[in-house]
Amino acid sequence: MKKQFICIPLIILFYATNLTAQFSFEINLNSDHHEYPSDFIQDSNNDFVGIIWKSDYFGFERQSYIYKISPVGDTVSYAFLLQDTVLNLYDIIEVSKSPIKYIVAGTGYVIGDDPRFRFSYFMKIDEDMNIIWSKTYQLFDESHIEYWSNIIQIENNNYLFAGSSDDPRTMFLLQLSELGDSIAYRKYEGDSAGTAQDLTYNYDSTAYWLHTHMAHYNPTGPESQCVELNFNLEQTKVMYYPRWFSSELRAKLLPDRNLVAGARYWYSQSLPRRKYLGAFKLDSTFYVIDSCYLTHPDTSCRGGFKTLDYYYPSRIYLGGEHNYNMGTWVTEPSWFIVALMDEDLNIIRERYIGGDAFYDLKTVTATSDGGVLVSGTRYDYLTQNEEHDVIIIKLDSMDFTVGQQDHKQPFLVNAIVYPNPGQDEVYLRTSFNNSKFELYDLDGSKVLYKNIIHRLTKLEVNELKPGVYSWSLTNNQQVVETGKWIKK
Repeated sequence: MKKQFICIPLIILFYATNLTAQFSFEINLNSDHHEYPSDFIQDSNNDFVGIIWKSDYFGFERQSYIYKISPVGDTVSYAFLLQDTVLNLYDIIEVSKSPIKYIVAGTGYVIGDDPRFRFSYFMKIDEDMNIIWSKTYQLFDESHIEYWSNIIQIENNNYLFAGSSDDPRTMFLLQLSELGDSIAYRKYEGDSAGTAQDLTYNYDSTAYWLHTHMAHYNPTGPESQCVELNFNLEQTKVMYYPRWFSSELRAKLLPDRNLVAGARYWYSQSLPRRKYLGAFKLDSTFYVIDSCYLTHPDTSCRGGFKTLDYYYPSRIYLGGEHNYNMGTWVTEPSWFIVALMDEDLNIIRERYIGGDAFYDLKTVTATSDGGVLVSGTRYDYLTQNEEHDVIIIKLDSMDFTVGQQDHKQPFLVNAIVYPNPGQDEVYLRTSFNNSKFELYDLDGSKVLYKNIIHRLTKLEVNELKPGVYSWSLTNNQQVVETGKWIKK
């Protein structure tokens, strides 16, 4: 049966703040649907283009939208529907600048059929979201759901697609022509397969690098690998990331021919397992040159669908969740954590978004003005019932804010004190070193003073009485953050 494709534009305007040198904005969809962002890019017009799923409940029958957001935050969304079909879009890349065109990849299944039997879907669209061509391919001959996918543009305006199923023992590569026709296909199974986390060229563009998790796995060795592929899609070499460098892996080549990668990094394999959000800079032999670790092993963390990105190599962004808990309807607070690093992975600034609900970061997109676009979901477990709302925040490059210091929805802060409520020991996390921390009781009396010289500081509060306290963080004689903390 011939499929009918429907594209429905929906125009939505959101709040935006005009700064002196650039724009920043904050978008909270806050619809009646469960929402989930999948991918975001910035195109040659400086518009942000991304994929968001929506559903009436958390299940397979999602509807895919492509959102286009202007540099000032004005937004248009387009619903992409296939008749009698559930369509899930995953990846979008820009493949032409004049005129602008995009390639979008995803999966789908016919309503009424087993959702585990999915076809892969590709389409080329123009900047007005008109479809130039669309193609479907049955890349799996068994009941597996395509789980990880990546697409890049290669020579001759062709495209290379790498994907994995929910079974990591199956991995495939598909080369498409400029018109979407299949040029080459290769399937890997067993030890040579894993989850295809990211796809790049190698440092001199003589081969492809497929960044994987669990391919050529050794239980006593590293969990993540870089599999080198020749232009016939044959595996020719395997290089290994540092041990315990794990999932949510994103990799990007630097102009100096080195590679920078970000992912979750296991601190301890003993229970309970503790994790960092980590980044490594590696040379062409995968020797580690520099490294950086975010969060702290006293709390769990996780990266996003797109964890690391840069536009300028001197401004590398790494993002994930702080105090992340596994599950869909978590009833504990968490934060987005976003770090700005230089080319040597030294942290310039950290920002924390959340703490008032369960936050789940999905993408970090470095922008042409030196800032960053962050997307994820927010679930207010006190007021919502099985509904995650998408939030999208554009942080500027000047002071890493959205231009309104008193805007607290969602919370965007320079420091966090946790756990909150807490008991005898709490932690202060901030990138403002050489600052002063002060804690006050309800009478305004100072009960704790601490010079802060590290990003993470333990605070001994065992002698304090249970109750509500206020705190402030001062740097260069200016208050950079305040908050409240409760002792149980």
